[in-house]
Amino acid sequence: MYLRLYLYFMQFHAASLGSAIPKNNFDATIQSLFDSSLNLRLEHEDRLITILISDHYNLPQGIRLDEKIPLHSLTVGLRAASRGGILRFDSSPLTIDLRGAPIWEGKIPSLILPSEQAWSITWRVLNEQQRLKNTELIADDLFQSRSLHPPFGQRAGQAEQGSLLARRLRQPILQLIAAAEQLDSRSAKDAAQNMIGLGPGVTPSGDDVLIGFLAGLHSTAGNEKERLAFIQTFGESLLLLSEETNEISRTYLYHAIHGQFSSSMIALLDAIHNGDEPRLVLVSKETMRVGHSSGMDSVTGLLIGLCVWNKENSYA
Repeated sequence: MYLRLYLYFMQFHAASLGSAIPKNNFDATIQSLFDSSLNLRLEHEDRLITILISDHYNLPQGIRLDEKIPLHSLTVGLRAASRGGILRFDSSPLTIDLRGAPIWEGKIPSLILPSEQAWSITWRVLNEQQRLKNTELIADDLFQSRSLHPPFGQRAGQAEQGSLLARRLRQPILQLIAAAEQLDSRSAKDAAQNMIGLGPGVTPSGDDVLIGFLAGLHSTAGNEKERLAFIQTFGESLLLLSEETNEISRTYLYHAIHGQFSSSMIALLDAIHNGDEPRLVLVSKETMRVGHSSGMDSVTGLLIGLCVWNKENSYA
């Protein structure tokens, strides 16, 4: 009786599935374990899927559970297999039922052109949160001229400021902005090459900025063929460059290249578009709380990306 009860309480149902979760049977191995998530390395594929515990946070590669599961019963390297929609782990009674879970597409809405006020509010909140958390990257330090439109760079005679990370990212980011404005995918690749894998964290800051930047481009490209072609060509180059970073970051980059993002990123874009300040501040802070600094780094990239093809506003 006690065994049956134990087995019963080790059975869980997925609250949602990202669209990148395989529809058919699959085999995987636990790649990494965290307090409220784990990553599975798919067999025969160079990408991960993530099992996460959250009441609302969705990922394109995510299996979301809205109740606690005993992750301590699992170990890195343990094999897992999904058969008939039931995910099981070797040497563990834990099972996750994937059947019937709603699908999270993670597709970003297109042609979101933020107002100057909404952009400025989000930029202000971002810098406040970065300073409050004392992160290595402060968005303001990337743009000493206080302008996101040409001419870029620091004022004459102005001393270098910011952390070493900010100083190392500054020129590649300025080059990336100029390349995207000119639809120069080769120059964009050269810039990204100096950002991939740069910085601390499970997903390095340089990668997170690139992910956010792609979100900004995807959301403002609209149906313009030249912009869409730039994103595709740059994305293909970025996919090759992503071999230089870790598996977790590479997975997020893979989905960003294909226009798929987390629910928090999409919620922030929606809040920026609607422009309601109380909601915008709330959603901004929630998005920035992801990871130690990953959320803030991604939002940095997002706000930069939103500027590139939006010439109606001159952000200060």
